[in-house]
Amino acid sequence: MRRGFFQSTTVRLALALLLAQVAALALGLTVIHRFTEATILADARTAAEVARDDFSEEYRQEGEAGLVRAIRDRIAARDDQNFVVLLKGPGGAPIVGNLKQWPATVGDAERWRRISLFREGGLVAEEMGLVTVRLPEGHVLLTGEVLEAQAQLAKASQAAFLYALAAGILIASIVAALAAWILSRRVNAFARAASAIAAGKLDARVERDETGDAFDRLGTSINAMLDRIEALVGELRMVTDSMAHDLRSPVSRMKATLEQALGRTRDEQATGALAAAIDEADGLHRLLDTALEISRAEAGIGRDQFARFALAPLLEDLAEVYGPLAEDEGFAITVDAPAGLVVMAHREMLLRALSNLIDNALKYAAGGATIRLSATRSGAEVALSVTDDGPGIPEDRIGEAAKRFVRLDPARGGSGAGLGLSLAQTIAHMHDGTMTIGRADPHGMVVTFRLPIASD
Repeated sequence: MRRGFFQSTTVRLALALLLAQVAALALGLTVIHRFTEATILADARTAAEVARDDFSEEYRQEGEAGLVRAIRDRIAARDDQNFVVLLKGPGGAPIVGNLKQWPATVGDAERWRRISLFREGGLVAEEMGLVTVRLPEGHVLLTGEVLEAQAQLAKASQAAFLYALAAGILIASIVAALAAWILSRRVNAFARAASAIAAGKLDARVERDETGDAFDRLGTSINAMLDRIEALVGELRMVTDSMAHDLRSPVSRMKATLEQALGRTRDEQATGALAAAIDEADGLHRLLDTALEISRAEAGIGRDQFARFALAPLLEDLAEVYGPLAEDEGFAITVDAPAGLVVMAHREMLLRALSNLIDNALKYAAGGATIRLSATRSGAEVALSVTDDGPGIPEDRIGEAAKRFVRLDPARGGSGAGLGLSLAQTIAHMHDGTMTIGRADPHGMVVTFRLPIASD
């Protein structure tokens, strides 16, 4: 389930949008954090260098005594608690300052160095940044800044970075979810229309929101295409209906004429030929009737005759009607359906569909012994199946079985025209259901209707 969830295009687009926003936010915040940290350290270095230059100028003007006095005044002023300074003489001994001693690892001409040292009176080492410079007559001056305040500012900046990143991820997640919802809602409008069209509702159209955006323009184009398709299908249906309807009368007159001729002739060969012609006329008449039924079902004619009824009695009636014929063909018909399954359907049309399936089983399940009619509940649907234990249909030809005028094995004979499964599938669509064809276990064929369960 999780795998299917993450395979969703909408989910992947939302995740991509979320990751892009988070990456951009993290990059921006990182740059700001690094810039802030660098600025803080640059301010400390500038303060150390300014103090170095000021004291160097004082030494040039006033000599060692003036520099010592200036250093003591700066320390006594206490206007900068983070300032550090140390002056050592030509012999290396400290002269004045607020560091305990000259650090052994610090040279006499450091441009900028970060190190932990003890200040005078300090109990713990403190991180500081410092610079050193050689003065005339062998003196060396060290000036610097304790970086405690800068470290606190850096920590505050880091905390702000984390809080901002967390808030950004939350906002980005909301934006990505909203974008996914909007995209899904717009795409679902097309999916609903496509599903309705696939179910035979050719008048279904894509819902538009009149915003004029790309989705709305696409919906307009698709609706125009569906209008054209509906018009063409309507014209084709009208032509086929008219032809089927108009041909019924000539076929009926031809059959009547043949029957009259059959009654008058005494020639055995002529009698056989006329009887065969009458059978063909009957087959043509059934074909025309079936074609008309398919057209009417596709047009939704009969939906006003839908009613609630239980499936178990329907299947039992079919088994009783077809029982004797099945016995003659070597089959036994069994029924497996609970009493509580109720559907909202056109009873006569559903009977016709199931009858076609039983007829097919009797004709083509040669070698089998059982035809099973079953109904089971599957979620909000009823699975209504007709199963035989004959040779079945080859896997590679199952997709062709429900096509009109297709007979998978014409060599088997029979008077069928290849419309039985097509009519059954159309009736399933008429009921907002589906029909599937598959191989039974261990052999045979199973045709299954999935119809909505009648609501209470």
